[in-house]
Amino acid sequence: MGFNTALGVNALFNNISGDSNTALGARALQFNTASYNTATGASSLRFNTTGQVNTANGFENMYLNTSGSYNTSVGAFALHNTSGSNNTAMVTGL
Repeated sequence: MGFNTALGVNALFNNISGDSNTALGARALQFNTASYNTATGASSLRFNTTGQVNTANGFENMYLNTSGSYNTSVGAFALHNTSGSNNTAMVTGL
């Protein structure tokens, strides 16, 4: 475990084995144990555990993802419920 960056309350809080992750925002990647994920925004990728190589930018972005990998999403709530892989989503308004 190394090369991780976290800024925010409980960001990367449960990370015990993942490396090369970036979490910016309260609860971003809170339950993560995987590697190569980037989450910017409060609660982005919050419940991710084994999903790798994900990029989530926005409030609660990929919030419920647990195992999906190779996803990219931009905008609040984008891919909020997914645990799928190889997705790209952009949300421009609520």
